[in-house]
Formats: sequence, C-alpha cells, structure tokens
Amino acid sequence: MREQAKAWRSPIFTHLEVLHATYRTHAFARHVHEDFCVGIIVDGVEAVKYRGATHTAPKGSIVVLQPGEGHSNWAAVEAGWSFHVIYPPAGLFQALMVEEAEQKTTLPFFAEPVICDRPLFRQLARAHTRLAQPMVEDCLSLETHLLTLLRTLVRRHAVHSDHSSQRPQAEHSMVQPIKHYLETHYGQRFTLDDLSQQSGLSPYYLTRVFRAAVGLPPHSYLTYLRITKAKQRLRQETSLTQLALELGFVDQSHFTKTFKAWVGVTPGQYCRQLNG
Repeated sequence: MREQAKAWRSPIFTHLEVLHATYRTHAFARHVHEDFCVGIIVDGVEAVKYRGATHTAPKGSIVVLQPGEGHSNWAAVEAGWSFHVIYPPAGLFQALMVEEAEQKTTLPFFAEPVICDRPLFRQLARAHTRLAQPMVEDCLSLETHLLTLLRTLVRRHAVHSDHSSQRPQAEHSMVQPIKHYLETHYGQRFTLDDLSQQSGLSPYYLTRVFRAAVGLPPHSYLTYLRITKAKQRLRQETSLTQLALELGFVDQSHFTKTFKAWVGVTPGQYCRQLNG
C-alpha cells in the first residue's frame, strides 16, 4: 500500500469531518477526539490501544471510539491498513439515544471498540463512496441515509453510558482548575513544575490524578487543545509559521510533525483539502 490521506468536511451535519487514509509506517500517538469516531477498515489490519488493551481490527471491521477516550493506532501488519472515518458530534448520538429510548438519556456507550457487522459495514462503505464524490448532489438524501446507519449502529451495538467505563474514583479537586488553566493558556509553554506550582501537587501525583480523570497526562491534553484550536484556525487561510508560534509550538516543523501524528495529515494538507 502507498501511504496517502485526505481529510475534508462534508456539507452535512454542520460540515461533518471525514478522513480517508492508507498507512504503513505512520502511527497515531495517544490522543483523543472531541467527537465520536466511527471508522471502517477497508483493507489491511489496524491495531488500536484503547482502555488499557490492544485491539486488532481486520478488513471489514467497524471501529467506534468514544469522545474524550485516549487511544493510539498503528498498522498491525506490515502491509498497513486503509480506513474511512467520520467524526459525528456527540450531541447527534445523544439525540439518537433519546429517539431509541423515547426518554432523556446520556451518551451511548460502545463496550467494544471493534465491531463485526458485515451488513452495516457494507452500508457504511457505500455511504463513504458518496461522501468522497466531489459534489454531493443530494445532501438531504445522504444526511438521511447516514442518520439511519448511525441509528442502526446505536440500536445494535450501544448501551447506555451507565454501563460505560467512566472512572468511578472521585476526581481530585485540582483537576478542573488545571484543565481550565491549560484551556485558557494553551499558547504558552509549560513545564510540569509550572503546573505543580499552580496546583500545589507534586509533579508525579499531578500527572497520576490528571490522567486518571482526563485519560491523558497534562502535556498530551495541552497538545489536544492546541490541535483542536489549529483545526479551527486552518478552516481559514492562515500562515502556518505564525499559527505554530501562537499555539505554543517551537516552530512550524514541530507543529507539522505533531499535527500529523494526531490528525493523520499535515496542517498544509488539512488546510488545502478543507479549503480547496
């Protein structure tokens, strides 16, 4: 397989983000998504480290990851893997759960990230074929079709989040203040000692309680914030060098390497593909 990737925003679901990619050597470092991740493996085999276990997803699999759940991905075989993925907003899935239960409910929870459902896989593959067309001639039809598929996914494979892996231990009182501090100062450069002084916790203890609550250590959560901001800014033409510095990266090279490790394409590719 030749490595290649294309990311774009489809003009449905308030511009649904889509990624089609093939990788052999590229690996995604541990990261999180703010939305659900619903992917299909169209060739090869993917490995996913998720909730403390490593899962393999062969061709024909559906992979579903919860918002905010830390995970890493790489090729499980030398030939690599090809996948198509969409990132539906959490609110959309919550609405689908309300429809299914006919009552107020929280987010659906997918107990297993790798799902074998060949009929649904084939339907998702056909939907991705339509998403990849240069022009979506009938957005209403495609939106309706995708909603039906996501509703089927929820009905067949999701449970209520009461059964989820939400961490039962009480969250340390300093986790939210540190999150807020990072969210409002993401363009600055920090050391663990800086955050330790802010929280009054030792660096080791801070890292442990933060990761237990958030799913990522503080430095990875800071990277997540920067990448999220970068994706928002890249939807408009902007200077990559200036953006890198504003977001707290050392330079454009550091920004490019980190962005690709999290998103799968470089910032330049992401910008061109979304705005082209």
